[in-house]
Amino acid sequence: MKAYTNVNLVTCDSKFHIYHDGLLVVDGSQIAYCGNHDEAWLAKCREVVDYEEAWIMPGLVNCHTHSAMTLLRGIRDDSNLHEWLEDYIWPAESQFTSDVTTKAVQVALAEMLQSGTTTFNDMYNPQGVDIDRIYQAVRQSGMRCYFSPTLFSSASETAEETLARTRSIIENILSYHDENFQTMVAPHSPYACDEDLLRGSLELARELDLKLHIHVAETQEENKIILERYGKRPLAFLKGLGYLEQLAVFAHGVELRPSEIADLAVSPVSIAHNPISNLKLASGIAPVTDLLAAGVTVGLATDSVASNNNLDLFEEGRTAALLQKMRTDDATQFPIEQALKTMTIEGAKALGFEDRIGSLEVGKQADFIVIQPKGRLHLYPLENMLSHLIYAVKGSDVQDVYIAGRQVVRDGQVLTVDVGKLF
Repeated sequence: MKAYTNVNLVTCDSKFHIYHDGLLVVDGSQIAYCGNHDEAWLAKCREVVDYEEAWIMPGLVNCHTHSAMTLLRGIRDDSNLHEWLEDYIWPAESQFTSDVTTKAVQVALAEMLQSGTTTFNDMYNPQGVDIDRIYQAVRQSGMRCYFSPTLFSSASETAEETLARTRSIIENILSYHDENFQTMVAPHSPYACDEDLLRGSLELARELDLKLHIHVAETQEENKIILERYGKRPLAFLKGLGYLEQLAVFAHGVELRPSEIADLAVSPVSIAHNPISNLKLASGIAPVTDLLAAGVTVGLATDSVASNNNLDLFEEGRTAALLQKMRTDDATQFPIEQALKTMTIEGAKALGFEDRIGSLEVGKQADFIVIQPKGRLHLYPLENMLSHLIYAVKGSDVQDVYIAGRQVVRDGQVLTVDVGKLF
């Protein structure tokens, strides 16, 4: 067993335990002890790491991103969503080769690890993708993920052909039998998929017992499109198809009415909240506090770097907290503890991983990050750790990262992705 001593532990467990003179003991891939300093546990350990009063918290969970878009960072700023997608992003993605896509994913893996993310939920355009190469890259990185091929309606394929091609990719992923590399059925959105493709996607998810991953209620423009096409708002339309009966991650959830939030509250659907992307594309501010009050699970997400422009979940958590305070005109809303949980255990719940990761608890996987505040002037005074974790810490402050007890970042340097070969 290995002990990490002289640490401040932020567990993000159900009671939000904090241990200021803490001890974390890892046995193989699992947490064996997490609590106050204990000499008896320390004596059992063959290796002891003194972290000199560093801060330790669970690995961060990114509930919605597009890692293959990493090489599109900065491609187009100052555009609204639909123009941005149709005129710039989708044409650029159509030119991707397998080499380009693999490199983009590797860059994203390294960036996420460096800033403390250990688990992510990805939706990618299968154009030019060699899924076996992607799998090997993710496996080498040590990260946990859902990696899901996006379904789009197009003039070049029928819905049946798109579903057959997607099924082949999904079955390939399932053949890995790797609990750290899973997949969902991911129709892009109600506006980018016709009704046949949306119905077929749901049927495929039910048949293979998979979750759904889809953009929903992201903008007023989306509402307008779906109202004109089907006579219903996006959530009502999807509800009519049966989408609210399936385990799912709905990305964004910006344009939601109280009645729609009530529908989500009695469904197995979780929301992936993307505050910075929503701001940059002028999509709106999601009613996160209302969703939480209704009992909807909300995890935090970055979206892609093409609309963010980074994968820093600390920046995302800070922005989410500030936005909800302003949206509600109430500074007590979305407090620090909630923000930290949204970055960790609530994200794990959204993905169905809460029994394995998301909090520092005995029996869970030893996914944790280390921040050494000493010498970082923006993290003084040191006694205000919780406040700093939301309102001052940056992804670049992450010193070390561990996944399943294995160190994957040391002193800010990624050990499992050869960054030097990417450029």
